[in-house]
Amino acid sequence: MSQLILTRSSQFHRALRSAGTFPLTLRVGKFFLFFAMTFLIGLLSFFYLVKFTEIHTKGYQLRKLEMERDRLMSSREVQSTGISKLKALNSIRESSKISQMVPARTPIYLRQDGNVAQLP
Repeated sequence: MSQLILTRSSQFHRALRSAGTFPLTLRVGKFFLFFAMTFLIGLLSFFYLVKFTEIHTKGYQLRKLEMERDRLMSSREVQSTGISKLKALNSIRESSKISQMVPARTPIYLRQDGNVAQLP
């Protein structure tokens, strides 16, 4: 059965007594409590700092990957625009209407009678 011993000093004594054993005494003073609390606060601060750094590193990598994705998407749009222009030119060249067209002859400009041009 454990017993609590209260003294008139600044220390806390706790004695554990069981049948057939000698008493085990735990003495805790002001300095031990101060250093224990300082150690625990330091340990918690260290773990917080490690986690905080890890989160910010992942955020930095995420922003870097988003910028790379945007760059790749814009280059893909430029390439698809170029492909569309080439396809449009090829389709115009291969169309049946274009093959039926005749090249224009040199136009003859007229006097100021309202007509713009006439064929020779």
